[in-house]
Amino acid sequence: MAEIRASVPTQNSDADFTSNHVWVETSDGISFKVRLAGPAPRAAAYGVDLVARIAILLVVALVGRAFPQLAASGWTTGMFLVVAFLLEWGYGAFFETWWRGQTPGKRVFGLRVVTVRCEPVGTFDAVTRNILRAADFTPFLYGAGLMSCLSTARMQRLGDLVAGTMVVHERSVTSSDGLSGLAAYDPLPTDSSPHGYQPSEPTLQAIEALFRRRLSLSPSRVDEIASSLAESLAAQLGEPETSQLASDRPAELLFRLLRRHRLGPASEAI
Repeated sequence: MAEIRASVPTQNSDADFTSNHVWVETSDGISFKVRLAGPAPRAAAYGVDLVARIAILLVVALVGRAFPQLAASGWTTGMFLVVAFLLEWGYGAFFETWWRGQTPGKRVFGLRVVTVRCEPVGTFDAVTRNILRAADFTPFLYGAGLMSCLSTARMQRLGDLVAGTMVVHERSVTSSDGLSGLAAYDPLPTDSSPHGYQPSEPTLQAIEALFRRRLSLSPSRVDEIASSLAESLAAQLGEPETSQLASDRPAELLFRLLRRHRLGPASEAI
């Protein structure tokens, strides 16, 4: 579960070299803590991906041996080299783009590549960090990548530093976990934003974290935590009603927005 705070961190307070957690500020002006993936789980995920790549090459080799005539003409060797090249340089970029920051190995260990603002990676980000894997491998066995990971606050290898990405642990709960009672809130109407504004996924996750903690805090404390983000969201939504709600009952505004995006207008209580 994400830990959130309403205040914006200073330039030097978003990361802690003594911890595997980092504060991330979203584009909506809220900060929350995520758990970084260190060298050990990342190496384990890489091992799974390496086994998968070797298995694919073995299948290609076996298929080639099943057609002796193609092997004699050199087609099998050529096909093997092409597949090996694509796996070496395209495997990670393909899966991290298609699966929004995950390869099969990262999915097994619950890891995900995100931007330093905890937003989904794009094709350019995925390609950049994977092409630079060759630099991380130097001088041998990912020595440069390991040193970079251990010496940077966000545990970034060289490819991550250039691409502006980091690897984090996925949350241990799904979006619907802990949202019992959310259906009691009326969802904000879908046309509440004349500018078509949609909150980012990290922002929705931060609101979820506050919603799950609401019963352990006093109502005034919940509103205090929610006020900063509510004001920012109300400005983005651009409706007088939401501005008034952000001023009077900021937590309610956040929870109504969460209801709209997590349960929808016609959902029943979980």
